[in-house]
Amino acid sequence: MPYPREELLHHIWQHRLFDQQNLRTTDGDSISILRPGSLNPNSGPDFSAARLKIGETEWSGNVEIHIRSSDWLRHQHQQDSAYSNIILHVVFEDDLRESLGSFPTLELKDHISDQILRRYETMQTTDKGLPCGNQFMEVPDLVLTNWIESLIVSRLQRKSEEIAERIERNNGDLEQAFQATLFRAFGMKVNAMAFETLGSLIPWKVLSKHQSNPFQLEAILFGAAGFLHEPKEPYQLQLSKEFQFLSNKYGLEPMQTSVWKFSKMHPKNFPTLRLAQLAALYQQTGQFLGWFRTQEVSDLHTALLVEPSEYWQTHYRFGKGFPTAGNRLGSAMANNILINVLAPFLFVLSEREGNQNLKDKAMLLLEELKPETNSMVKDFENVGFKPKNALQTQALIELRTNFCALKKCLFCNVGANILKRQL
Repeated sequence: MPYPREELLHHIWQHRLFDQQNLRTTDGDSISILRPGSLNPNSGPDFSAARLKIGETEWSGNVEIHIRSSDWLRHQHQQDSAYSNIILHVVFEDDLRESLGSFPTLELKDHISDQILRRYETMQTTDKGLPCGNQFMEVPDLVLTNWIESLIVSRLQRKSEEIAERIERNNGDLEQAFQATLFRAFGMKVNAMAFETLGSLIPWKVLSKHQSNPFQLEAILFGAAGFLHEPKEPYQLQLSKEFQFLSNKYGLEPMQTSVWKFSKMHPKNFPTLRLAQLAALYQQTGQFLGWFRTQEVSDLHTALLVEPSEYWQTHYRFGKGFPTAGNRLGSAMANNILINVLAPFLFVLSEREGNQNLKDKAMLLLEELKPETNSMVKDFENVGFKPKNALQTQALIELRTNFCALKKCLFCNVGANILKRQL
């Protein structure tokens, strides 16, 4: 039988995943667990406020857990006053057979099933993307459904924290913060920070004043991004002249072009083409947040599939073009915007305004969008779980990132269910 990890012993004690019949201390006194106590995430004894009946006496206090009895000495608890009120020392194996203090010791080795030890060790040592592997699909539907609902809320809350920080950086201006968040999504991973900087740099009110003029929108966006410095072709020169006028009027300072990355990217993702799509989107919507939050969920995806201006129908950089016309904002990008920008921002607004309808709209939006396709979602599909929508794929990404990849199986409802099954 392998020695369990201490975190597993904590889990076993907390959830009573051991045979509780005929429990006795190493001195022979009977033990009844009335309450295992609360797990302490900080320094000090592992569990507090436990209630135990040892012999004929009921005790309330702290419980310390170790793999071996000798770990008490190894950790020098005998010199720490925080451990002076221990009512029970729980160990997997009592390797000392001698008193460590006034408290009794409980050895669990013969009360824990080999099955739970082997299952946990397998999950912790596997090199598969999902530690639980095919057992994922053996978990009851109700457990999976409730866990997915919890994970999506956790993911939206975590993203909400990032957005709340962005709102603070933009001095509490919700429209400006939403614009920066939307711009960041257009930058994908490679140019995310550069786009967010641009979205914060250009006042949304400036764009709003020029909503009906696509040429001026492009002049503002490309000029502020730094792409109109030393123009080399006619259209770029026209935009540059317009930006000179607008920058003097609004005090716009161009960014350094060195922040923009093109290397190893598909032309469809070049920042220049994304800026042209942003200009087309703004022409259609006006101030972004005001438009996005009022649209019907069923109309949002189609409304995002905008066509850029004529020049950018056949170009992806200034002076460099495609052989055929196109360059409409794609369906995948539209999904990305709705999933990673609008849904979490609605979640933030619902908390700030106390508006449950906005939170419901965020959930409905994710439910109506098609499931995402990526390597993390593929791991779950490979074991037989077919997500129905973006709400489920977002939950699976949260699970894969913050539980599976970190081997935090004891904190995952799926892992915990697998460990205790048929014990």
